[in-house]
Formats: sequence, structure tokens, C-alpha cells
Amino acid sequence: MSIFKYSYYDTPDGHDLVKKLFYTNKKVSIIGFGLASTEIILVSKPFGYLNTVYRYGQLMGPMFAATTTFCIVTHVATNLRGKDDMLNYAIGGFSTGILTGLLVKQKFLGFWMAVSMACIGVAKKHSKLNNYEFYPTLPNHRKPIYGDFRTPYNNWTVFEPREKGWVAAEERKE
Repeated sequence: MSIFKYSYYDTPDGHDLVKKLFYTNKKVSIIGFGLASTEIILVSKPFGYLNTVYRYGQLMGPMFAATTTFCIVTHVATNLRGKDDMLNYAIGGFSTGILTGLLVKQKFLGFWMAVSMACIGVAKKHSKLNNYEFYPTLPNHRKPIYGDFRTPYNNWTVFEPREKGWVAAEERKE
């Protein structure tokens, strides 16, 4: 399987660490570049190319560190424990929160991030083990009646169309 078409859950945890790192960091680079660009353009507005690249590193570095930490710690925990269960995701999430708190230099925030990321990791793994969807996705094929934001046929009328042959009360001649 190509590394570009790989998904995180194509192989079980504890296998294919490089592919999992590539997949997660690819997703983070897309989201992080958009968020960092928005912050750079609207808020910080650094002067010069070097300062702009440095600001991208400041903003995207913790994102890459968090995803890489989660993947590596989950991989190591799975291989050391010999089990593929929710505790591995809790360990990975906790270590991600601690590392993020250290990177942003706020230990109290890091602790609460660690606890929340451990809980989110447990919930995500529970959803995978029990075959339900943790993050809802849009259906692949949508058929709205009047179009939507993705089609050129937009109709934002408030009311349903009138029946054929319907006449308004003020237009009736009685």
C-alpha cells in the first residue's frame, strides 16, 4: 500500500510507525498551516521572511510534536504491553498533554491537557474497539432539495414553494 493512500487504522497499533507518523503529520501540516497562516496574517504580522518562518515554527512546532509524541508513545506502549487496548491511547494522550504543557511553558495547563487528552484517547479507542463513529463525517453523496454551499444551485428561500394554481388571499377576487 502506498504511503500517500495510507490511513491510520489500516494496520493495527504497534505496527508501521513510519506510515502512522507520515499520516498524522500530513494532516497536522494541512490544518496547522491554515491556522498558522490565519494567525500570522491577522494577529502577529511579523516583519520579514525570517521572522515569518520563525513564527510558523513557533505555531506549528507544538502541533507536530504533539502528534509525533502520541504516535510514538502509543506504538511503544502497545509493543511493551503486548495488548492493543484503551490504556495505550490513555498513555499516549497523557504524554502528549504533558509535552504540550512543557512546550508552551505552562505546567498547570499541561496537566489538564494531559488528563483531557487521555480521556479523549480512551474514548476514541473505545469507539474503534466497539465499531461506532467518534467523529461524525459527512456522507459522500448528498442530495439536498435546493442545492447547498457545494453546488451552484443555491436557493435560500424561507418557505416551501406554493402549490400549483395557488393564489394569495389579497389577489383573490371574491
